Amino acid sequence: MALPWLHDTEQRLAQSFRGHRFHHAQLFCGPIGVGKFELSDQLANALLCQNVVAQSAALNSILAPCGHCKSCSLTLAGTHPDKRLTQVDGQSIGVDDIRGISDFMHHSAAQNGNKVVVIENCEKMTTAAANALLKTLEEPSNSRFLILTTSQAAQLPATILSRCAKTDVKVTNTQLAQQWLEALQITGYSWLPLFYNQPLQIKQWQEQNQLQSIDMLYKFATEFKQSHNFKALVDIINKQPELVRIFTLFLSEQLKQQLLQGMNFEAYQVAQQALSEFLQNNTKILGLNLSLAVSRLAYILRNQ
Repeated sequence: MALPWLHDTEQRLAQSFRGHRFHHAQLFCGPIGVGKFELSDQLANALLCQNVVAQSAALNSILAPCGHCKSCSLTLAGTHPDKRLTQVDGQSIGVDDIRGISDFMHHSAAQNGNKVVVIENCEKMTTAAANALLKTLEEPSNSRFLILTTSQAAQLPATILSRCAKTDVKVTNTQLAQQWLEALQITGYSWLPLFYNQPLQIKQWQEQNQLQSIDMLYKFATEFKQSHNFKALVDIINKQPELVRIFTLFLSEQLKQQLLQGMNFEAYQVAQQALSEFLQNNTKILGLNLSLAVSRLAYILRNQ
């Protein structure tokens, strides 16, 4: 997948590789949906490619796998013995996971080249897991590379951060993200600029047929203080609970606009606090009556 907003980042990584300054532990930090995993996966595949040096010199810009050597064939088939990917959904990365990675790194490479480990959402490591990883970071072996991704770098121990080469992965040119989304025929939504720094998140919503629901949430947010019928809003959030964060974001943006237009700052703070409590309650408290929660929030916002 070509992600044009990452080209400058890819160039810098390639330059450090060709200049023999490439660190054995790379940490990619950035928001959800910016392409951290795609970047780490491409980098891992390039490091495993048997033609990576010649390929990077020929491209003169980025590190990319050649796509036709034996190593690339194994990568494409998902069976490369020298590549390991650690991903978790909604759970922690335990010490046994990290010990498995350490064992993997210390064994000889099956293809007589590099060995690469990718750990996605590394902030999910337990304290014991982070301590176990620290040993691997402190004693790097030749031709062994560790690539970490995180959207919450502040949750990582300072000892981990200090031993990695940190790269901030972000959209620095929103026009590139906008054009990329237009090529996917994602246009016409007033709220799109709020997520130009997370273009892959928007693409995921398209694939999950959620764009219309999100657009409806935006319209609810713009008319929230005047509305008295919240059934359709509650139905959307009940069916897709993860969208409560998007709805509160839209409301928060509305409040910011009202502040710019002269809203009392104290009233703004009270409204934002109510939003924060609404989000927290509806993401952590099971069985909460959403209709009552929405009505209460609307009442508080109307009176600010």
